[in-house]
Amino acid sequence: MSATNEPTRIDRYGARCIVIDEQDAVLFIGRTATAERPARWFLPGGGIDPGETPLDAAVRELSEETGLHVPPADVTGPVARRSFSRARDGEVFTQDNYLFFTRVARFEPRVCGGDAYEQDLEFRWIGVDELAAADGHDAPFDPLLHLIKRLIAGDVPTAPLRLEPAGSRTADTSVR
Repeated sequence: MSATNEPTRIDRYGARCIVIDEQDAVLFIGRTATAERPARWFLPGGGIDPGETPLDAAVRELSEETGLHVPPADVTGPVARRSFSRARDGEVFTQDNYLFFTRVARFEPRVCGGDAYEQDLEFRWIGVDELAAADGHDAPFDPLLHLIKRLIAGDVPTAPLRLEPAGSRTADTSVR
């Protein structure tokens, strides 16, 4: 990490979407805890393909990961940027994510993409008041929670905020 707590190398750029329903619940995708693994919940999204804009990637990933088809005009942002790091093959892999925002009526999400790992993912709508206590979010969660509360209040940033990085910044392969 640099002195600004930002990664010195970005391996991939990504786009994620903060999806908020009419009850002020946020859609997360991931897995509940089992005896073999901890809970892990994250915002829908993924890597930006070559030639794709961050907005196009956010819309595509929403469709693939949740079945939600949202016109690009109904997606706001990016409202923030946030780096995420995780140990991968003994090294630290860092993805710098553009975070977008959309409001929708609650729906029943379903994986529509072809990536094998996505087929086992689960979905959770988590109310804003429950977010601080929710298990399985990558620390530090407070900056994202603060942004979500701002968005619910109608205070949409005019320029993308830079949120504190999330995930593990060590190459310890036990942190998977």
